[in-house]
Amino acid sequence: MKIIYIAIGITLLAGIVFYLISCRSNTQSNVRVNQKNENTTKAEQNNSMNNPYEDMRAMALAITPEQLGLNLTNEKAKVYGVVMDWNTGQGIATFTAFQTGDASMYTSTGGGVIGGGYQENVKRATVAFVYKSQNYLNKATKTETTPLPEESSVKFYFLTNKGKFVGQEKMDKFDNNSSQWLELFEEANKVITELRLTTERDEK
Repeated sequence: MKIIYIAIGITLLAGIVFYLISCRSNTQSNVRVNQKNENTTKAEQNNSMNNPYEDMRAMALAITPEQLGLNLTNEKAKVYGVVMDWNTGQGIATFTAFQTGDASMYTSTGGGVIGGGYQENVKRATVAFVYKSQNYLNKATKTETTPLPEESSVKFYFLTNKGKFVGQEKMDKFDNNSSQWLELFEEANKVITELRLTTERDEK
């Protein structure tokens, strides 16, 4: 099965920023950005004064169930959101998904799509992704920090009522279908595909 990758090609058209999704054979990025290697999870951008990437990622990682209007019991860890970071070696793409159906994707150059959950197709795919992520919580480890992933790697941050958990995988393991995170990664890409389709319809 082919995995759909996030190709972070940023295009400006009439003031609207698009991202493109391509197949595994086309996983090339036009993002050019230097990454800070520190626990504050900040990535350097070409124009940091006008780029909201850091703040948006920090807000996603810090959001609580109460802010989302969720009432979670304290009996066991329950995933209510996932923040997936991909370090292409040339830049960072961050995908966020919440139990409410809200989903966004943005990059370290400032482009992206925000709040796609207003569309029913995006909402359905997002809820399914977050629901599936619960099955991967036992593969993750609890964390107090949220650094960006290593080069050519993906990190999944699971937001739960018991704190944050994290799992990381190298992209080559997605390439050869050997990753224990493969199905979750594919589910994330289904949401990203719906975000792309919604953006294309809105622009017609």
